[in-house]
Amino acid sequence: DHAPGRTGTAQTGTVILLNRTETQSLLDLDALREALSEAMRDVSSGRVSMPPRIAATVPSRGLLAAMPAYSPSSGLATKLVSVYPGNAGTPLPSHQAVVVVFDPATGEPLALLDGTSITTLRTAAGSALSAQLLARSDAETLAILGTGVQARAHAEAMVRVRPIRRIRVAGRNRERAAALAGDLQETLGLEAQ
Repeated sequence: DHAPGRTGTAQTGTVILLNRTETQSLLDLDALREALSEAMRDVSSGRVSMPPRIAATVPSRGLLAAMPAYSPSSGLATKLVSVYPGNAGTPLPSHQAVVVVFDPATGEPLALLDGTSITTLRTAAGSALSAQLLARSDAETLAILGTGVQARAHAEAMVRVRPIRRIRVAGRNRERAAALAGDLQETLGLEAQ
């Protein structure tokens, strides 16, 4: 949505730039889940313009995809994401992104945000919204498949919508699964294996 204090008559040319740390500090899983609920209602009612993503490939390396969208509840934005599978196991994520937000009334660019953190939390919040709407209200055990950044984000999101008491982590690498379970047990205060 619009940046705080911004309107369609805002200063022309002012673009807010937020790095990963700044973007993460402003993201709230509960508020994000509610915003996704509104956006999903827009999608279901046919009020969203969201063409299929397009991508430019870098042979033997990866791709750069563009995903523009407009919805009445969320505004006008595009995500540019690079997908480089070879980054797995390095300090760089395999998926890196930026989100550019525009004023839907004027088309003016408003903000350039770290899209990697937004994507991580938006995906987890979307899954939590699904669990909130569809899972049994007394579900106490959470199964996490995988050990990456999405696994951690999903655990943090799911405990907000269900009375989770136990987390089970499965992954291709037993040591990474055990490490994630230990981290989740410590940070969330729940039994994790």
